[in-house]
This record gives sequence, structure tokens and C-alpha cells, in this order.
Amino acid sequence: MPSETREAAARYHRRALLETADRLLTAYGYDGMNMNLLAKEAGYSKATVYVYMESKEEIVRLLSIERLKLMRKELALVVKNDMSTEEKFAEIKSVFDEFYNEDRVYFDFICASAHADENGSDSERELSALVDGILADLTTLAPEPELRRRWYYYYGRIKTGGMFGA
Repeated sequence: MPSETREAAARYHRRALLETADRLLTAYGYDGMNMNLLAKEAGYSKATVYVYMESKEEIVRLLSIERLKLMRKELALVVKNDMSTEEKFAEIKSVFDEFYNEDRVYFDFICASAHADENGSDSERELSALVDGILADLTTLAPEPELRRRWYYYYGRIKTGGMFGA
């Protein structure tokens, strides 16, 4: 089998597993979704699931990255919008609140594991870089300490301290 065909097949299977995992995570939450359930629902053996996905954490991380990429685009539009800084912060909070309410599994996962060291996996480093990029984008509105203060006020320091590497 040519390598391009193998790579296309791998992308197809990874995408199918991610779509099934997303549905299961939405329905059952982080603790309710496991690799056995994913294999059964996706129509794969558990061994095959592990060929394409390293772990449940890797799956949630990849789905979190997808969501954060979309959110970053949405936040960039808010930052560029012609309104006061306080109006921008209100809109940004609205974007984060929507994410918090609609994608709680991913929000909680990101808050708990957003920062990876240089020895982390590719997806760990990508998630960390994405969170750092969003923070850097928002520093055009206020310095980082002010962003942290607002963030902790809105979502709680203990739960979300990992977003800032704390």
C-alpha cells in the first residue's frame, strides 16, 4: 500500500474515532467515556483504537485543540472590533462562557492541563502554545496580570490556574 494511501486511511480512522469520541464525551462526560465504549461505538476493536489514538487524554486534547483554534479566530474578531475595551471584555467573556457551558469537558480539560513542558507530546505542546497564543492576543487589551485577575474572578483561581501555568 503506498504511503499516501496509508496516511489517508489513518486520517480517516483518526477522524472517525475523534467524531465518535466527541459525541460520547458530550453525552457521558470525561469520566463516562472510555476506550472500550469508544471502540464499541465506533465499530473498531480496542486494539485498533490504540493504533490510531494513544489515550483518552490524547483524544480529549486533540478535540480541545480543534475548539480552541475556532475560539481564537472568534476572539481575534472581538479584539479587532470597533468598541470600547470594556465592551470587548464583555464579549470575550461571553465567548468563554459559551465554551464553558457548551463544551465543559474540554474547558475543564484545558484548564487542568494547558501547560506542557518541552518533553510533552506534540499535542501537549500544541495545546500549550494555543493557550499562550490566545493570552498573547488578549494582551493587546490589557496586561497579563489584569487578564489573570479577570479570568480568576470569572472562573476561579483554583480550577483555572493551569491556564496561566500556575
